[in-house]
Parts: sequence; structure tokens; C-alpha cells
Amino acid sequence: MSASFLGIDIGGTTVSLGLVDAHGKIKSKREIPTIMNEAPQKLVDRISSAALAAAKTEAISRVGAGIAGLIDHRRGVVRFSPNLSGWNDIPLADMLYERFRVPVAVGNDVNVIAWGEFKFGGYETKDLFCFTLGTGIGGGIISGGRLILGANDAAGEFGHTSFERQGLKCLCGLKGCLESYVGTRYLVKAARRRMKKGSPLMKLASSHELTPKLLAAAARQGDQVAREIFTEAGERIGRALGNVVQLLDPDVIVINGGISRAGELILLPIRESLKRYTMPLKDRRLRVLRSRLGDKAGILGAAALTDIVS
Repeated sequence: MSASFLGIDIGGTTVSLGLVDAHGKIKSKREIPTIMNEAPQKLVDRISSAALAAAKTEAISRVGAGIAGLIDHRRGVVRFSPNLSGWNDIPLADMLYERFRVPVAVGNDVNVIAWGEFKFGGYETKDLFCFTLGTGIGGGIISGGRLILGANDAAGEFGHTSFERQGLKCLCGLKGCLESYVGTRYLVKAARRRMKKGSPLMKLASSHELTPKLLAAAARQGDQVAREIFTEAGERIGRALGNVVQLLDPDVIVINGGISRAGELILLPIRESLKRYTMPLKDRRLRVLRSRLGDKAGILGAAALTDIVS
């Protein structure tokens, strides 16, 4: 009987979990739906059932979970999660321990993704900044091979860095956050407002839901508005990343999340903008890369989370 590590990625619509070996290979994977108003104990029960079904005869030797929100990493408590109604001060690590009786760690989802990218992405660095680009914008910091959590477990909130003084109202309550200018909601709203009659974007949007994926498809068909929206978003992200580079001096920036699937449509303007907003430094080591792990990063990072949080 071999032992495996269980990684759990609790998302807004789906909980993905996988059994992972010591080399970062996902040996078995399951998905269950996230139910917004479900009691925490019922979700833990469903996770346990799915994990046991995935494990079959294998022993689970440790468990890690990533979840969006404010997390007390050291105690494994979900202080607040925007994706799950009523999840305030939920002792998730203790609840999972009661089920599995092995070491358990719980972390913020983007910190967990960053740890997974660092451990298993093959970037050959000890200084990495990872951010997710989707409905929300999050960040995770690896410095000197360590995951940086901060004094209040709130480090890396890249999407809520100030971008425009007295700008658009963000869901967090602040004004002018980066997320309000480059997240999915903004891109879709901009596309609806600016699309032109008879354009590839208009034709695609007439029969499909308007999403960043569809926007990228239109851009690849030559739609000028779609290309401009990605270019503008990339310029803004590059400007914000300039501050990250000046403060943290990473040599790798990894972009994960749904919008990153647009590839060079978003990566090229990010790189070009970042050059303009980064202090010149001879022989600076800095790579801006799309994630090599994609959706697997959350499971892999969670499976290895007890290495640093327990």
C-alpha cells in the first residue's frame, strides 16, 4: 500500500481534489460541485467521501486545502470566504483532521497556487511572484524559497493594490483597485460597450456567452476592439507589476487564471508595459511566463502545503 498526499482546491463552483505523489504527479482526481449555502460540515463530509473514492487502497498521509478568502494559515481557520455563504471563522483544518487523522494545512487559494507553481512548475528559481487573472485578481509571493504570508496572513493582495485614485468602486469596498480595471467583469463590460456592428466579436457574442475566452477568439480573428481591450489590460497589469518588481525583485512572474489562456494577446502587452515601469538594471533577471501547471497548481500546492504550514 503506497501513501499519497491529498490536495483540495475549493473553488466558487467546483471543489477539485487529487491524490499526489512526492514528485508532484496527480495519480487520481475527483471533482464535486460547490454548493453556496451548504454547511461547512456537509462540504467536509462530501470531500471526505470523494477523497476515499479516489484513494481506493492508497493511504492518505497528509492533507492540504486552498480556498479563496482571508485565512489564518497557522491555525487553519477560514476567517471569511467570498465564495461560501456563512463561512466566517470556520476551523477547516480541525474539521479535515477529524476526518483524515493526518497532518492538515489550509491556505488562501492564490498562496496555495503560488506554492504549487514554485514547487512543481520547474521555473528553477527561489524568487517568484504568481498572480491569478480571472474574475478576481490575487497574488502569491515566494522569496528566498519561502511563501510570504505577512503579519496578518494578507500578503500578496495584488488585485487590491491602488490603481486609480478615486476610481471605480471595487467589490472589496475600496476605490480604484487593479481588479476593477483588468478582471473578467471589466473586460466583458468593456467589450459589450465597445463592440462594433458586424465585427467578429459581435458575431461571436450573438450566439455565445461573452467571456474572456470568446474575447480572445475574436481577437485572433482580427477583431480590433478585442485586441485593444487585451492591450489596455496588459498595459495596466504591467504598470502594476512594475511596483511588484521594485519591491520584491522576483526573477520569475507567473500568470495563472482564466484570462491567462489568452496567451500572447495578454502576455505581450504585459511584458512591454513592465519594461516601461521598471527601473533599468543591467543584466536584470526577470521572466514573465504563463503558468506551466494551469488548473493543476491548486491541487499540487495544497498537497505540499504541510511542508510550510501545519
